[in-house]
Amino acid sequence: MHKTTLFRALLVPTAVLALTACGGGDDTEPNSSPSPTADPTVASSSAPPAAAAVEGDKKLCEAANKASMDLRQSLLDAVSEGQEPTAEMFQDIFTGLATEFASIAATGDADSAVVAALTAYSEEAGKAAAAESPEAADNPAFDKATDTAIEACQAVGVSVDF
Repeated sequence: MHKTTLFRALLVPTAVLALTACGGGDDTEPNSSPSPTADPTVASSSAPPAAAAVEGDKKLCEAANKASMDLRQSLLDAVSEGQEPTAEMFQDIFTGLATEFASIAATGDADSAVVAALTAYSEEAGKAAAAESPEAADNPAFDKATDTAIEACQAVGVSVDF
């Protein structure tokens, strides 16, 4: 029963997001890479420090959301190809979440609430990946880390679905 619950918890949001993403282009793509002539020190010095930190946190949240969506999409693709979800598939997803979120958090400001939340989420995903069954993600610590990461990203104006 837990395996079915976890599968539904991962599959339903993935399916909904995949369907809603089909209709439009990704607006963040053109703005995500800085122009080659832009000097990052000039941009950060002209903006107030708090605004620059929020902008950096927004980018972290957007990157984390994209990583999460990409990993979910890989599961959705496998299921739509007729593969039965396995514990190994879930472990791969949790390993990917742990790795990607840790890498993303490492690029942020150490004092940031977003960095702390993404780091905690990464650690819990790593624990789920190391467990023998996918039910390991069905625990209060993982749920709390997920909620905290979502709230931290919402606080800087980024809607995410982890």
